[in-house]
Amino acid sequence: MLRKGEIGSTRAHMWDLPPPDPGFEITVASRGMSKGIAQTVGVQAIPKAFVQLGQVQLGGQWKNVSSPAADGEAAAFVNYTPKLGPFQLTLGAAYKFQTGVTGNPDADSFEFTGAVSRKFGRLGLRAAAIFSPDDLGGTRRSLYLEGGPSFDIDKTMRLSANIGRRSRQGSPDYTSFNAGISKSLWNKLTLDLRYYDTAQGELGEIYGNRIVVSGRLAL
Repeated sequence: MLRKGEIGSTRAHMWDLPPPDPGFEITVASRGMSKGIAQTVGVQAIPKAFVQLGQVQLGGQWKNVSSPAADGEAAAFVNYTPKLGPFQLTLGAAYKFQTGVTGNPDADSFEFTGAVSRKFGRLGLRAAAIFSPDDLGGTRRSLYLEGGPSFDIDKTMRLSANIGRRSRQGSPDYTSFNAGISKSLWNKLTLDLRYYDTAQGELGEIYGNRIVVSGRLAL
């Protein structure tokens, strides 16, 4: 039987939370890409600040975009990354809004993410879905599905490829593809060289093929 003091200690332990672990990342790419298509004409920078609480991450980020309606896109997000046996899961929700808005566009939206991945030695497989009930601009409901393999060459270098399909109301549907190689340096910097293309290049320049170089620095 628990004594009075032991009961209080047990209750306090039940409500213990892991200590907050703040972090900051910045990603710079030769061209901004999102869901397989281009977001910028030139360089894109994405500063991101967050707090990690065990398997939960809370944070916000901003990125520049090339658009007649806005000069940037900000987001506040929460992600939950539990493990289920050999599977790594990711569940996320974000509130996105445009910055430097011109005119009266549809400038904000909610976005929900689910992903699952698994490792088989050096080989990895991943599948993800991103859904918005009312996306930014003229797009309404949007669903982007993407998946593909990865292969660890060594502890710091990885090959990966993905095929995606985006279905949208108010904007064209398209099929995307990317493949590339990433290299981690000093456990802080990750460099990536990646080829992007879609099956709908005739829709415009943002759907065309391109090579993108990017770097992500974690502080």
